[in-house]
Amino acid sequence: MDYKSVLLVIIGMFLGKTDALQNLELSLSYTNFELFLKTHYPVYHMEPDTFKGNDSLLIGGSRGLETTDGQTTTRILRIFVSSFTQLNRTHVVVVHRFEHCLKILNRENGNFQTLAGTCGYSGYTEKGVPSGQHFKPFGVQLDIRNPGKLIVTDTYNHALVSVDVQSGQLHTITKSGFKEPSSLQWANKQQVFVINYHSYISQVNWSNTGSVESHVVTGSPTIQGDAIGKMEQALFDTVAGVEKLRDNIYLVADSKNRKLKLLDMNQQVVGAVCVRGEKPCSVSSVLPREPTSLVEIEGKMYVAMHNNIYKLTGESFACKYVSLPSGEGRIQLRLTEPQLQSPVQHLGQVHVEQIAQSPYSTCTYHSTVEDFPVTRRLSFRAKFNLPCSLMAEHGFKFYVKAAFRQKKKIIQELCGKDCTLPLNLEPQSNCENDTLTVYWLTSRIHLADMEEPPEGMKKVTEQINQSSLMTSLGSHDSSYSFDTDSAQTNTSRDMVEVALFSTCTDPSQSYDSNTDSCS
Repeated sequence: MDYKSVLLVIIGMFLGKTDALQNLELSLSYTNFELFLKTHYPVYHMEPDTFKGNDSLLIGGSRGLETTDGQTTTRILRIFVSSFTQLNRTHVVVVHRFEHCLKILNRENGNFQTLAGTCGYSGYTEKGVPSGQHFKPFGVQLDIRNPGKLIVTDTYNHALVSVDVQSGQLHTITKSGFKEPSSLQWANKQQVFVINYHSYISQVNWSNTGSVESHVVTGSPTIQGDAIGKMEQALFDTVAGVEKLRDNIYLVADSKNRKLKLLDMNQQVVGAVCVRGEKPCSVSSVLPREPTSLVEIEGKMYVAMHNNIYKLTGESFACKYVSLPSGEGRIQLRLTEPQLQSPVQHLGQVHVEQIAQSPYSTCTYHSTVEDFPVTRRLSFRAKFNLPCSLMAEHGFKFYVKAAFRQKKKIIQELCGKDCTLPLNLEPQSNCENDTLTVYWLTSRIHLADMEEPPEGMKKVTEQINQSSLMTSLGSHDSSYSFDTDSAQTNTSRDMVEVALFSTCTDPSQSYDSNTDSCS
């Protein structure tokens, strides 16, 4: 799709007066998947290198801390680094996991010293250096609420810990709801994601009063698996990292499943991620090896997989919407070509022209919804022999409407899941030349340019026509005298057929069948 200048036409459905966008499915596809660097060892954390700049990447893993631009790689430390964070341009804090401590490196002079914990000794002591103790800490992040502190996952103490950058003082933030916490990722200034025991993600929330609470966001504390969908139903097997893509949208490394997944906090769903441009992207691509770390830099997603780092570019979100706002205005949409082919119900047409796109924010579009004056509603139609003079009798109308409702119930039962006859839509009728025509309306609506009903309802109409209850209207009453109210048949000898019932989009207008217009 050409994102520079494109005019898209989408069909939208109006749900009463609902103006909100409803996102049913979310996926992400990358068109370019290329090798960036062979590391020859597992990488557990990556960040842009603020000391070197020039698009360099700082990487930490089983063989140390290194900096690379993809062409030249320089080793900085030779220790096991499960995570690190850069305090500023010159100082980086590394987690020395198997020594149970945090250390700080001055990259200008090479000074490397203990910041928190007691290196070589495990435990759980809330003190400063040299008495404080961790038990195999894993992840570390700057506390964006308080730049003078760090947040650390103390894995085998099952705790989230605060560390004072100056004194190394340890303080427990919370131990509630964690099981062997590992990596961290800030969602915003009040919330942080914590990966737990391989298979689930928790969210820690700070209130304005300073109180802390945590809860499971997605995945299961007891079940490891592979599933997408609603957040409470999604499953993972060894989550290795979470990286922010947009506000409330994140990429998740599902390591042992060898997949990436999309976490959408707005829609409360976990979606698929494809790395080879698959369309549609309904199931995540299987990666060459297990992903162990993620980082996005200026629209490029770097994914560490075992002994290599890959670069993913050309991202394309695919969303399906079922309602769009009426009138003119600016709305947020993410569109791809497969969406345009998705059949949805509609009352109007939306002209969407993209005017801006940024790798750091949702694309912005300008839209105008153009309401069509005439719409066609999918209906079931039957014709009955009946003197039209009777329809002027108020008492007779009562019996006729009761008969209409009885037939509506029969049609809905026979239709099952193939169609819906809404309770709030009364059957419509007109009588000419002693022939009563009745329409039982469904929830499916089509634009005025559709002249014939859609195919695919043959099985349903066959079932309806086999019902003996449809052979007559069933409106007999001793107060009124007439020969018959039998159903007429068409050339196919069907009593009931699928039809389009035309009406005006604006309820204040009247439809003229002779001119097919509203006024």
